[in-house]
Amino acid sequence: MDTTHSCRRGYILLLVLSYSSVFGLASNMSISNDTSGNKTDSFFESQSTSTEWGTDMGDKYIMCTESNMEIPWMISCKKSKEVFTRINFADYGNPSGKCEHYRHGNCGAKTTMEVAKKNCLGKHQCVFKVSDEMFGTSHCKKEAKFFVQLTCTKA
Repeated sequence: MDTTHSCRRGYILLLVLSYSSVFGLASNMSISNDTSGNKTDSFFESQSTSTEWGTDMGDKYIMCTESNMEIPWMISCKKSKEVFTRINFADYGNPSGKCEHYRHGNCGAKTTMEVAKKNCLGKHQCVFKVSDEMFGTSHCKKEAKFFVQLTCTKA
C-alpha cells in the first residue's frame, strides 16, 4: 500500500469518525490491527452499500441499492438533470433477491415505501440511514437491511 493510499484512508477514517460522532456511532467502532499490522475497523467492515443499474428504457432507467449502513448515505441519479420519478420497491427488514427481482421479507417495517417516496420522489438525490428511527421497527431478529429500486427520468 503506497503512502498516498494510506494517507487518503486516514483522512476518510477521520472524516467518518467526526461525522459519526454526531450520530453517536463512534462508541460502536472497534479499531484494531490485522495480522499484517494494518489498522482495521470492524464496525465499518460490516457496513456496506451497493448500487446496480437495471433496465435502460431510453429516457429513464432503473437503479437498485442495497444497504445495511447505519450512518446516513446518499443515492442519486446518474446525471444532474435526472430525478427519481418512481419507487418500484422498498423494504427495510430482510428483503431478498436481485435488482428488478426483489422480494419482501417477513419482518419489514410498514412505513418503508412511504419514507422512500417522501425522501426521493421528484429529487435528484436522497439520503437514507438504515435504522428503526428512519423506517420504523422492522421486527427482524437479525441485522436489518434496506433494498430500494427506483426509476430515474430526465427532468
